[in-house]
Amino acid sequence: MEVNFDDKIEYFIIEIPKIELHLHLEGAIPLETLFHLIQRKGNEPSIKTLEDLRSRFPCTDSTSFSELWSWKRRFITVEKDFEEITYQVLSNLHKQNVRYAEVIFAPGDCWREGLTIQGITEYVIKGKERAFRDFSIQSNLIVDLVRDRGPKRGMEILEEITPYLGKGLIGINLGGTEHRFPADPYATVYKKARERGFRLTAHAGEFAGALSIWAAVGKLGVERIGHGTRAYEDPKLVSLLKEMQIPLEMCVTSNVQLGVCRSIEEHPIREYCKEGLMVTINSDDPTMFNTSVTKELLILVQELGFSLDDLKRLSMNGIDASFMADGDKKAMKSQFDMEWKQILNKNTIK
Repeated sequence: MEVNFDDKIEYFIIEIPKIELHLHLEGAIPLETLFHLIQRKGNEPSIKTLEDLRSRFPCTDSTSFSELWSWKRRFITVEKDFEEITYQVLSNLHKQNVRYAEVIFAPGDCWREGLTIQGITEYVIKGKERAFRDFSIQSNLIVDLVRDRGPKRGMEILEEITPYLGKGLIGINLGGTEHRFPADPYATVYKKARERGFRLTAHAGEFAGALSIWAAVGKLGVERIGHGTRAYEDPKLVSLLKEMQIPLEMCVTSNVQLGVCRSIEEHPIREYCKEGLMVTINSDDPTMFNTSVTKELLILVQELGFSLDDLKRLSMNGIDASFMADGDKKAMKSQFDMEWKQILNKNTIK
Protein backbone atom coordinates (compact mmCIF):
# COMPACT_ATOMS: atom_id res chain seq x y z
CA MET A 1 0.00 0.00 0.00
CA GLU A 2 1.75 3.17 -1.19
CA VAL A 3 0.29 6.64 -1.34
CA ASN A 4 1.71 9.37 -3.56
CA PHE A 5 1.35 12.34 -1.25
CA ASP A 6 4.57 12.86 0.68
CA ASP A 7 3.66 16.49 1.34
CA LYS A 8 0.33 15.38 2.85
CA ILE A 9 1.52 12.57 5.10
CA GLU A 10 1.02 14.59 8.27
CA TYR A 11 -2.55 15.39 7.29
CA PHE A 12 -3.13 11.73 6.47
CA ILE A 13 -1.85 10.60 9.86
CA ILE A 14 -4.09 13.12 11.60
CA GLU A 15 -7.08 11.71 9.73
CA ILE A 16 -6.64 8.01 10.46
CA PRO A 17 -8.47 6.58 13.50
CA LYS A 18 -6.22 5.82 16.46
CA ILE A 19 -5.87 3.94 19.73
CA GLU A 20 -3.83 5.06 22.77
CA LEU A 21 -3.02 2.44 25.43
CA HIS A 22 -0.10 3.98 27.34
CA LEU A 23 -0.96 7.52 28.40
CA HIS A 24 -0.30 8.95 31.85
CA LEU A 25 -3.05 11.39 32.78
CA GLU A 26 -0.79 13.59 34.89
CA GLY A 27 1.81 13.70 32.11
CA ALA A 28 -0.75 14.62 29.46
CA ILE A 29 -2.29 17.74 31.05
CA PRO A 30 -2.62 20.30 28.23
CA LEU A 31 -0.52 23.39 28.90
CA GLU A 32 -3.59 25.62 28.75
CA THR A 33 -5.21 23.58 31.53
CA LEU A 34 -2.04 23.59 33.61
CA PHE A 35 -1.68 27.36 33.12
CA HIS A 36 -5.19 27.85 34.48
CA LEU A 37 -4.33 25.78 37.56
CA ILE A 38 -1.15 27.80 38.12
CA GLN A 39 -2.98 31.11 37.77
CA ARG A 40 -5.65 29.98 40.20
CA LYS A 41 -3.09 29.13 42.84
CA GLY A 42 -1.35 32.42 42.21
CA ASN A 43 2.01 31.78 43.84
CA GLU A 44 4.24 31.13 40.84
CA PRO A 45 5.65 34.53 39.77
CA SER A 46 7.84 32.97 37.05
CA ILE A 47 4.75 31.90 35.07
CA LYS A 48 2.93 35.02 33.92
CA THR A 49 1.95 33.86 30.44
CA LEU A 50 1.30 30.65 28.60
CA GLU A 51 4.61 31.20 26.79
CA ASP A 52 6.40 31.28 30.15
CA LEU A 53 4.91 27.89 30.91
CA ARG A 54 5.65 26.51 27.47
CA SER A 55 9.32 27.44 27.88
CA ARG A 56 9.62 24.98 30.79
CA PHE A 57 8.74 22.05 28.54
CA PRO A 58 9.73 19.52 27.33
CA CYS A 59 11.96 17.72 29.80
CA THR A 60 15.30 16.62 28.39
CA ASP A 61 16.38 13.77 30.68
CA SER A 62 15.21 11.70 33.64
CA THR A 63 16.33 14.32 36.18
CA SER A 64 14.45 17.17 34.54
CA PHE A 65 11.47 14.84 34.10
CA SER A 66 11.30 14.13 37.86
CA GLU A 67 11.73 17.79 38.77
CA LEU A 68 9.12 19.00 36.28
CA TRP A 69 6.69 16.25 37.32
CA SER A 70 6.92 17.21 40.99
CA TRP A 71 6.69 20.92 40.20
CA LYS A 72 3.49 20.70 38.17
CA ARG A 73 1.81 18.43 40.71
CA ARG A 74 1.88 21.31 43.23
CA PHE A 75 -0.85 23.08 41.29
CA ILE A 76 -3.41 20.26 41.48
CA THR A 77 -4.90 21.29 44.81
CA VAL A 78 -8.42 19.85 44.90
CA GLU A 79 -9.85 16.52 43.85
CA LYS A 80 -12.28 18.15 41.43
CA ASP A 81 -9.29 19.34 39.36
CA PHE A 82 -9.06 15.79 38.05
CA GLU A 83 -12.43 16.02 36.33
CA GLU A 84 -11.33 18.94 34.17
CA ILE A 85 -7.87 17.48 33.62
CA THR A 86 -9.36 14.19 32.40
CA TYR A 87 -11.89 15.98 30.21
CA GLN A 88 -9.23 18.16 28.57
CA VAL A 89 -6.82 15.26 28.05
CA LEU A 90 -9.54 13.28 26.28
CA SER A 91 -10.59 16.37 24.33
CA ASN A 92 -7.02 16.63 23.08
CA LEU A 93 -7.06 12.98 22.04
CA HIS A 94 -10.38 13.47 20.27
CA LYS A 95 -8.81 16.24 18.16
CA GLN A 96 -6.27 13.64 16.98
CA ASN A 97 -9.04 11.22 16.03
CA VAL A 98 -8.23 8.86 18.90
CA ARG A 99 -11.33 6.69 19.27
CA TYR A 100 -10.37 4.72 22.35
CA ALA A 101 -7.85 5.33 25.14
CA GLU A 102 -6.77 3.54 28.27
CA VAL A 103 -5.60 6.26 30.62
CA ILE A 104 -3.23 5.60 33.52
CA PHE A 105 -3.50 7.74 36.64
CA ALA A 106 -1.89 7.57 40.07
CA PRO A 107 -4.38 8.59 42.78
CA GLY A 108 -2.20 7.18 45.55
CA ASP A 109 0.55 9.63 44.63
CA CYS A 110 -1.38 12.69 45.84
CA TRP A 111 -1.24 12.08 49.58
CA ARG A 112 1.14 15.01 50.07
CA GLU A 113 -1.54 17.34 48.71
CA GLY A 114 -4.13 15.85 51.06
CA LEU A 115 -6.23 14.39 48.25
CA THR A 116 -7.97 11.02 48.56
CA ILE A 117 -7.88 8.04 46.24
CA GLN A 118 -11.66 7.80 46.32
CA GLY A 119 -12.18 11.47 45.49
CA ILE A 120 -9.64 11.53 42.67
CA THR A 121 -11.00 8.34 41.13
CA GLU A 122 -14.58 9.57 41.19
CA TYR A 123 -13.65 12.85 39.50
CA VAL A 124 -11.53 11.13 36.86
CA ILE A 125 -14.54 8.93 36.07
CA LYS A 126 -16.75 12.03 35.83
CA GLY A 127 -14.27 13.64 33.44
CA LYS A 128 -14.15 10.62 31.17
CA GLU A 129 -17.93 10.32 31.15
CA ARG A 130 -18.31 14.00 30.23
CA ALA A 131 -15.79 13.59 27.40
CA PHE A 132 -17.76 10.62 26.06
CA ARG A 133 -20.99 12.62 26.10
CA ASP A 134 -19.38 15.56 24.30
CA PHE A 135 -16.96 13.82 21.90
CA SER A 136 -18.01 10.14 21.83
CA ILE A 137 -14.44 9.19 22.72
CA GLN A 138 -14.35 5.86 24.52
CA SER A 139 -11.93 5.32 27.38
CA ASN A 140 -11.12 3.14 30.34
CA LEU A 141 -8.99 3.88 33.38
CA ILE A 142 -5.96 2.10 34.77
CA VAL A 143 -4.59 2.86 38.24
CA ASP A 144 -0.83 3.08 38.66
CA LEU A 145 0.20 1.56 41.99
CA VAL A 146 3.65 3.28 41.74
CA ARG A 147 6.15 0.62 42.78
CA ASP A 148 8.22 3.09 44.86
CA ARG A 149 5.50 3.04 47.54
CA GLY A 150 5.91 -0.69 48.23
CA PRO A 151 3.53 -3.68 47.94
CA LYS A 152 1.79 -2.93 51.25
CA ARG A 153 0.72 0.45 49.93
CA GLY A 154 -0.14 -1.21 46.62
CA MET A 155 -2.55 -3.54 48.39
CA GLU A 156 -4.14 -0.61 50.22
CA ILE A 157 -4.67 1.20 46.93
CA LEU A 158 -6.15 -1.96 45.39
CA GLU A 159 -8.67 -2.15 48.23
CA GLU A 160 -9.70 1.48 47.74
CA ILE A 161 -10.15 1.25 43.98
CA THR A 162 -11.93 -2.13 43.85
CA PRO A 163 -15.43 -0.58 44.23
CA TYR A 164 -14.84 1.30 40.95
CA LEU A 165 -13.95 -1.77 38.88
CA GLY A 166 -16.36 -1.94 35.96
CA LYS A 167 -17.54 1.61 36.58
CA GLY A 168 -14.91 3.25 34.42
CA LEU A 169 -11.93 1.55 36.01
CA ILE A 170 -10.58 -1.52 34.23
CA GLY A 171 -7.05 -2.36 35.35
CA ILE A 172 -3.87 -1.73 37.32
CA ASN A 173 -0.36 -0.77 36.31
CA LEU A 174 3.01 -0.77 38.04
CA GLY A 175 4.95 2.37 37.17
CA GLY A 176 7.60 4.21 39.15
CA THR A 177 11.33 3.65 39.52
CA GLU A 178 11.70 0.30 37.79
CA HIS A 179 15.45 -0.16 38.26
CA ARG A 180 15.27 0.42 42.03
CA PHE A 181 12.00 -1.36 42.84
CA PRO A 182 11.58 -4.74 41.09
CA ALA A 183 8.20 -6.24 40.31
CA ASP A 184 8.52 -9.51 42.26
CA PRO A 185 7.22 -8.19 45.63
CA TYR A 186 3.98 -7.18 43.90
CA ALA A 187 3.06 -10.75 42.92
CA THR A 188 0.46 -11.10 45.68
CA VAL A 189 -1.10 -7.72 44.85
CA TYR A 190 -1.42 -8.71 41.20
CA LYS A 191 -2.84 -12.11 42.10
CA LYS A 192 -5.55 -10.45 44.21
CA ALA A 193 -6.26 -7.96 41.43
CA ARG A 194 -6.57 -10.72 38.83
CA GLU A 195 -8.97 -12.68 41.06
CA ARG A 196 -11.15 -9.58 41.35
CA GLY A 197 -11.29 -9.08 37.60
CA PHE A 198 -8.73 -6.31 37.08
CA ARG A 199 -6.81 -6.33 33.80
CA LEU A 200 -3.06 -6.28 34.29
CA THR A 201 -0.19 -4.32 32.80
CA ALA A 202 3.14 -3.10 34.20
CA HIS A 203 6.08 -0.95 33.17
CA ALA A 204 9.04 -3.21 32.41
CA GLY A 205 12.10 -3.15 30.19
CA GLU A 206 12.39 0.64 30.25
CA PHE A 207 14.98 1.58 32.90
CA ALA A 208 15.64 -2.04 33.83
CA GLY A 209 16.48 -4.78 31.38
CA ALA A 210 15.09 -8.09 30.21
CA LEU A 211 14.90 -9.55 33.73
CA SER A 212 12.32 -6.90 34.59
CA ILE A 213 10.13 -8.07 31.72
CA TRP A 214 10.55 -11.72 32.75
CA ALA A 215 9.35 -10.77 36.25
CA ALA A 216 6.32 -8.86 34.92
CA VAL A 217 5.30 -11.84 32.80
CA GLY A 218 6.26 -14.67 35.17
CA LYS A 219 5.61 -13.18 38.62
CA LEU A 220 2.83 -10.67 37.94
CA GLY A 221 1.09 -12.47 35.09
CA VAL A 222 0.61 -9.27 33.10
CA GLU A 223 -1.38 -9.20 29.89
CA ARG A 224 0.62 -6.31 28.44
CA ILE A 225 4.04 -4.75 28.96
CA GLY A 226 4.46 -1.01 29.41
CA HIS A 227 7.40 -0.20 27.10
CA GLY A 228 9.30 -3.51 26.87
CA THR A 229 12.01 -1.59 25.03
CA ARG A 230 14.95 -3.63 26.30
CA ALA A 231 13.53 -7.06 25.52
CA TYR A 232 16.23 -7.39 22.83
CA GLU A 233 18.78 -8.05 25.61
CA ASP A 234 17.47 -11.63 25.80
CA PRO A 235 16.63 -13.46 22.54
CA LYS A 236 14.69 -16.10 24.50
CA LEU A 237 12.48 -13.36 25.89
CA VAL A 238 11.89 -11.95 22.42
CA SER A 239 10.86 -15.43 21.28
CA LEU A 240 8.47 -15.76 24.21
CA LEU A 241 6.89 -12.36 23.56
CA LYS A 242 6.40 -13.33 19.92
CA GLU A 243 5.02 -16.77 20.70
CA MET A 244 2.58 -15.53 23.34
CA GLN A 245 1.84 -12.29 21.46
CA ILE A 246 2.15 -10.28 24.67
CA PRO A 247 1.56 -6.67 23.59
CA LEU A 248 4.26 -4.04 24.04
CA GLU A 249 3.09 -0.49 24.76
CA MET A 250 5.91 1.29 22.95
CA CYS A 251 6.69 5.00 23.32
CA VAL A 252 9.54 6.12 21.06
CA THR A 253 9.98 9.79 21.95
CA SER A 254 9.96 9.30 25.71
CA ASN A 255 12.46 6.42 25.40
CA VAL A 256 14.87 8.67 23.53
CA GLN A 257 14.44 11.76 25.72
CA LEU A 258 14.88 9.75 28.92
CA GLY A 259 17.98 8.01 27.59
CA VAL A 260 16.56 4.50 27.27
CA CYS A 261 17.63 4.65 23.62
CA ARG A 262 20.42 6.89 22.32
CA SER A 263 18.47 7.97 19.25
CA ILE A 264 15.27 7.37 17.33
CA GLU A 265 17.25 5.37 14.78
CA GLU A 266 18.44 2.98 17.51
CA HIS A 267 14.96 2.37 18.93
CA PRO A 268 14.04 -1.33 18.54
CA ILE A 269 10.41 -0.80 17.50
CA ARG A 270 11.18 -1.33 13.82
CA GLU A 271 12.95 -4.62 14.51
CA TYR A 272 10.24 -5.82 16.88
CA CYS A 273 7.62 -5.26 14.21
CA LYS A 274 9.69 -7.14 11.63
CA GLU A 275 10.07 -10.04 14.05
CA GLY A 276 6.31 -10.30 14.51
CA LEU A 277 5.95 -9.04 18.07
CA MET A 278 2.65 -7.48 19.12
CA VAL A 279 3.63 -3.80 19.07
CA THR A 280 1.45 -0.77 19.81
CA ILE A 281 2.46 2.91 19.56
CA ASN A 282 1.71 5.43 22.31
CA SER A 283 2.72 8.87 23.60
CA ASP A 284 3.39 8.08 27.30
CA ASP A 285 3.53 11.62 28.80
CA PRO A 286 2.85 13.83 25.77
CA THR A 287 3.03 17.19 27.54
CA MET A 288 6.29 16.29 29.24
CA PHE A 289 7.92 15.29 25.93
CA ASN A 290 6.14 17.66 23.52
CA THR A 291 4.69 14.76 21.60
CA SER A 292 1.38 13.08 20.80
CA VAL A 293 0.28 9.79 19.33
CA THR A 294 -0.01 11.62 16.00
CA LYS A 295 3.60 12.79 16.23
CA GLU A 296 4.72 9.29 17.22
CA LEU A 297 3.15 7.86 14.07
CA LEU A 298 4.77 10.60 11.98
CA ILE A 299 8.17 9.72 13.48
CA LEU A 300 7.68 6.08 12.51
CA VAL A 301 7.10 7.08 8.88
CA GLN A 302 9.66 9.86 8.52
CA GLU A 303 12.47 8.56 10.71
CA LEU A 304 12.06 4.77 10.74
CA GLY A 305 10.62 4.03 7.31
CA PHE A 306 7.25 2.59 8.39
CA SER A 307 4.77 2.09 5.56
CA LEU A 308 1.04 2.72 5.63
CA ASP A 309 0.53 -1.02 5.95
CA ASP A 310 2.71 -0.87 9.07
CA LEU A 311 0.64 1.96 10.51
CA LYS A 312 -2.59 0.12 9.89
CA ARG A 313 -1.16 -3.00 11.54
CA LEU A 314 -0.19 -0.95 14.60
CA SER A 315 -3.70 0.47 14.67
CA MET A 316 -5.27 -2.97 14.63
CA ASN A 317 -2.73 -4.19 17.18
CA GLY A 318 -3.91 -1.42 19.49
CA ILE A 319 -7.46 -2.69 19.30
CA ASP A 320 -6.41 -6.32 19.83
CA ALA A 321 -4.15 -5.36 22.76
CA SER A 322 -6.78 -3.23 24.46
CA PHE A 323 -8.84 -4.33 27.43
CA MET A 324 -12.10 -3.82 25.54
CA ALA A 325 -14.62 -6.65 25.35
CA ASP A 326 -14.19 -8.95 22.35
CA GLY A 327 -17.39 -7.74 20.73
CA ASP A 328 -16.30 -4.13 21.00
CA LYS A 329 -12.93 -5.00 19.51
CA LYS A 330 -14.56 -6.67 16.52
CA ALA A 331 -16.84 -3.68 15.92
CA MET A 332 -13.99 -1.18 16.21
CA LYS A 333 -11.74 -3.14 13.85
CA SER A 334 -14.52 -3.18 11.27
CA GLN A 335 -15.02 0.58 11.70
CA PHE A 336 -11.29 1.30 11.45
CA ASP A 337 -10.96 -0.84 8.33
CA MET A 338 -13.80 1.04 6.64
CA GLU A 339 -12.33 4.43 7.57
CA TRP A 340 -8.87 3.49 6.32
CA LYS A 341 -10.36 2.57 2.95
CA GLN A 342 -12.27 5.86 2.77
CA ILE A 343 -9.19 7.90 3.64
CA LEU A 344 -7.02 6.08 1.11
CA ASN A 345 -9.66 6.52 -1.60
CA LYS A 346 -9.43 10.29 -1.12
CA ASN A 347 -5.74 10.19 -2.00
CA THR A 348 -3.78 9.11 -5.08
CA ILE A 349 -2.71 5.49 -4.68
CA LYS A 350 0.14 4.06 -6.74
